Formats: sequence, C-alpha cells, structure tokens
Amino acid sequence: MRVSKNIQRYIDEQKSLEDRLFGAVLVAGVVIVWISMIVTFIEKLSDTSNIGPIASAIMLLVVLYVAYGLKKMDLARLMLCYVLNCLVIPLAFFSCGGIDSGMPLYMLAGLFLVVPVLKGAKRIICLIVSYITDIACIIVSYYFMPSGFVEEQEVKLVAHLSLEARVIDMISSLILIGLYIIITTTIIMDAYQKERESTAELLMKLDELSSKDELTGLYNRRELFRFLEDKPVKDDERYYLCMIDIDHFKKLNDTYGHFFGNVVLKQLAAIMMQEACDENNELVVRYGGEEFLIIIKADRQEDAYRRMDRMRANFVDVRWDKDPDLVTSFSGGLVRFARFGSTAEAIDYADKLLYAAKEGGRNRISM
Repeated sequence: MRVSKNIQRYIDEQKSLEDRLFGAVLVAGVVIVWISMIVTFIEKLSDTSNIGPIASAIMLLVVLYVAYGLKKMDLARLMLCYVLNCLVIPLAFFSCGGIDSGMPLYMLAGLFLVVPVLKGAKRIICLIVSYITDIACIIVSYYFMPSGFVEEQEVKLVAHLSLEARVIDMISSLILIGLYIIITTTIIMDAYQKERESTAELLMKLDELSSKDELTGLYNRRELFRFLEDKPVKDDERYYLCMIDIDHFKKLNDTYGHFFGNVVLKQLAAIMMQEACDENNELVVRYGGEEFLIIIKADRQEDAYRRMDRMRANFVDVRWDKDPDLVTSFSGGLVRFARFGSTAEAIDYADKLLYAAKEGGRNRISM
C-alpha cells in the first residue's frame, strides 16, 4: 500500500501532464511485465518463450534509467515506443507462438502505449512504423506456421504451441493486457482530472485577480461595467450610485505612512461591504486610489441617503491603534441611476456632487 502511494506521489510530482502520463505508462508496464514473466515461466510454452518478457523487463529498466537517471525524457519516450513495438514485441511474438498465441493482444497494447507517450508528428510516425512491423510479423508468422508452405523444411522460426498451451496463453494474455489498459487508463484519467482541476482553479484565481482589487478585495472598474451590463440596475428607479472619497487621505499617508493608509482603505472597504447586499444586486467598487463607488437599492431617495450616512458615521466612529484621537471621514455624491442616460453620465454627476461635498466642509453626503 505504501509503495503504491509513493509511486502515485512520484507521478503527481512530475511538472507536466505529459511527464505524469509517461510515468503512469512506465509503472503500469513494469507491473504487467513482471506478472507476464511469472505467468510465462509457469506456462512453460516453449524453450524460447521467456525471451520476450525478459527482454521487456531489461528494456523498461533501461528506459527508466534514461528518463530518471539521465533526465532525458524525450529520448526515453522514443526508446519506449520504438524498442517495445519494433524489437521486444516482435521478438516475443515469434518466441511465444505467433498468431496462434495471445501475442496479437500485446501488439495492440504496444500501439495503445504510443498515444499517451508521444505527440504530434512523432506519434504519427511511430504508429505507422509500429503498424508496419506488426503486420510484417503476422505475415511472416503465417508462412512459418505448420500450415505454411515451409513446413516440410522444418523451419523453427515460430514456436509451435499445443492446443492447451494456446488456450492458456490466450486467457493469460487477455487478463494481462486488460489489466495493463485498465491500470494505464485509470492513472491517465486521474492525472488528467487533477490537471483539469488545477487549470480550473488557476483560471478562477486569474478571473478573480482581473475583477478584484488586490488590497481591499473589492471589485474594480472592469467588474463594475461588466456588472452593469449583466444586471438590470441602470433603468430601475430603486438603484442609486454613490461616489466616495476619503477626506485628507494624502495627509494620512504623509503623517502615518502608506502602510497605515492601506489599513484605512481596507477598514472603509469592510464597512461598505457589511452594508451592501448581494441578493439586491448591490456592488462595492474600489474606483481608484482612495475613491470608492457603491451601488445600493432603496425604495426612496431618503432611504438611500440614510444608508450612506450610516456608513459615513460608522467610518467616523472607528478608533485607530496608531492614534486613538484620529478621526477619519469620507465625502460622497449620491445620484439615482435611472435619471441618467448612461453609466458614465451617472458617475460624472456623482463625482461633481462629491466635490461639492468636499467644498462644503467634507464628512458629508451630497445628493
């Protein structure tokens, strides 16, 4: 159980999906080859029947060394596909009974192996070469079987099996190759699923980074306009837009430092987020610097103003560890969305009201 987990962890640690698939194929191949060697020894098909499994085991060890010892993955992939399909399987094919044995199933497994291991032109070329090799082996095997025209010459190129040996070999080959395909496919699908989940998670993070402000966690301008395109807000009389700017923010930064300024920005963002309701399609946006924009829903203009003024009062009431006597405030400009022909017009007018609030003494909401 521990060995299985270590192998799975080793495969998962490979950097690319292709390397993980290659590792899966090698692991499955090693397992099947060793089982095949044991079965072949037990079957005692012929004096030469052990050549194929032994050659396969040696070949896999060499490929493992090239891949993980010499760190030459591309060469290891080519070696695995060509040596297996063009040397090891043909050798085992003739030594284990040819077309009268289960070796055609091994040919099928060899072709199956090429797909996850190679890609592009390398895959196509290897498949063509492997097909030609397999077909040539089958044709040669046919002519050198007991029913072939060279029977009288007693050519022993192909090992001849008894009927009982053929049945046993067919059954064992079907089981082994079936296991190989099942194990390999399972590992491949597992690796693919993990890659897919990792990609989906990365895309979600990228999408979030593209739509949210990193410091405050609020949405940014880009998300604001996308939100307004998707939600029926602009033409609804119950929706209001308020542009907010922290009073004397430059002085805060100059006096207490930019780190404290960031703390103030995050605190205001938290107050606004606590007030906003997603179910009502309300949105809080960091519009830029110390400027924020909030879209709220209210049945009356007075209700909208009351909500904004409550946020203002909550921000004034905050006590700061840096300076307990420090009072922070913001000014805002509040407008009804439906009174304007476009979002740009609404934002522009809210901005004018914001500066009117600044000129009027700050720490207030202008409507």
